[in-house]
Amino acid sequence: MVVIKLLTSPKCPMCPKAKEVVKRLKEVEKDIEVLELPVNTDRGFKEAVKFGIKVVPAMIINDEFVIVGVPSLDELREVVRKFKET
Repeated sequence: MVVIKLLTSPKCPMCPKAKEVVKRLKEVEKDIEVLELPVNTDRGFKEAVKFGIKVVPAMIINDEFVIVGVPSLDELREVVRKFKET
């Protein structure tokens, strides 16, 4: 299973778009888990610091790969498929 941690912020103008891309991915890739972690919470802040993330939205894939910004559905799907193959 692939785990996507989506780091967001309440005032982030691009975060709703990132949430929508992840939601659409979840509709077509059933065996993924998505955790939304606002960076204004302890857990979200700790994840951002751990991975050196300074801007949101950001996605952490399986605690190994970081995407900053809003990828297209196809880009995110390709990254997830690579993790499923390993």
